[in-house]
Amino acid sequence: QGKLMKTLRWRYFHSKWNLLEMAIILISWSALSVFVKRTILGTRDISYYQEHKEDCVSFNETARADAVLGYLIAFLVLLSTVKLWHLLRLNPKLNMITSTLRRAWGDISGFITVIAIMFLAYSIATNLIFGWKLYSYKTLFDSAETMVSLQLGIFNYEEVLDYNPILGSFLIGSCIIFMTFVVLNLFISVILVAFSEEQKHYQASEEEEIVDLMLMKLFSFFGIKCKKE
Repeated sequence: QGKLMKTLRWRYFHSKWNLLEMAIILISWSALSVFVKRTILGTRDISYYQEHKEDCVSFNETARADAVLGYLIAFLVLLSTVKLWHLLRLNPKLNMITSTLRRAWGDISGFITVIAIMFLAYSIATNLIFGWKLYSYKTLFDSAETMVSLQLGIFNYEEVLDYNPILGSFLIGSCIIFMTFVVLNLFISVILVAFSEEQKHYQASEEEEIVDLMLMKLFSFFGIKCKKE
């Protein structure tokens, strides 16, 4: 990537895949640095605890480094998955899925915006209403995490209903109905409609035809008969 950047210079940043490669490299080195820092801090804290067992030892700095490392690894896995998807574009089925998402991107982006607005609205509402008493809604970030857990089915209903049965049941019920059963189902329906349209008008790219030809030549070299679809 360094040689390519030296050759292309500013044109290097015009390609989104080059930016993806650069982001993966930077995050990988950052994750390695944080991993080394976490190891050093963990060793230091454990050694101090073993020598001063009667004192109160704080692992707060080590815990923060571990949390940052977890976020970096999660983001790195996301970017690597996007890169892997791009590398597997020569597979006809995966390429069809990519074409489907590209065809429906206008509707998908609209639904993503609606979901983000509703998610933020419920997070702010629960933080303002329950944040005074319940630890799970103490900050806006905690409320957002709790809303994600609600969509995944990992949610403590009792603490909300015990605090405010009427308002709590209304917020939880409306969130499940609107975000899970309405918006997400419409979101999936848009993708399925676009997929059916893509199946009707799908045409193999030149890269796929080249790969099929190379595979046929390779199979014929080893004496394996391959039928062209």
